[in-house]
Amino acid sequence: MFTTRLIVSLTEFFLSIGLAIFMVFWSYKSFAQVQTAYDVEGELKKGNVAVAVLLASLMVAASLIMKKSLYPVTSSITIYLTAPGEGAVPLWKLALYCFGHLVLGFMVTIASIELSLRVFERLSTRFDEDEEIARGNTAIAIVMAGVVLVTSSYLQEGVSSLTKALIPRPVLGKVRVVPPALVP
Repeated sequence: MFTTRLIVSLTEFFLSIGLAIFMVFWSYKSFAQVQTAYDVEGELKKGNVAVAVLLASLMVAASLIMKKSLYPVTSSITIYLTAPGEGAVPLWKLALYCFGHLVLGFMVTIASIELSLRVFERLSTRFDEDEEIARGNTAIAIVMAGVVLVTSSYLQEGVSSLTKALIPRPVLGKVRVVPPALVP
């Protein structure tokens, strides 16, 4: 039992580390490539706080949303390893389920962050956000960061529910609850 718990814990730990590294890398690189109004890395080197604030908020928002996609994966792995049962799916199907869940969660994360940025653009018709951030306007960056973070905080549960609905959990095993008096 200890070995199984250790394997489950290590699997979740390494999956969390891998996902965290991927989300930071993806957030940074994609923002740098998508942003055409200014050079993100150049602005960071110059000390443009506005760019840094927006980039940090995008990293945090993406990570918060993806974190909700991680729970179904880790719980499926836990059930698969701790409660094997007849008719349980093979390991490759579990891996496919986990991969599909993370990919769908990632795609919805991208769409939701893009949505939050578009919402801010609709609200601010009197100025060009990209131009203001390139000039170092931290007030605009902070408000954009707020929009991104508020949107992501509300979308977390929605993303989790959507991915669970679109990718149903396979039969993994049987969990039995035994009253304490019956445990040998």
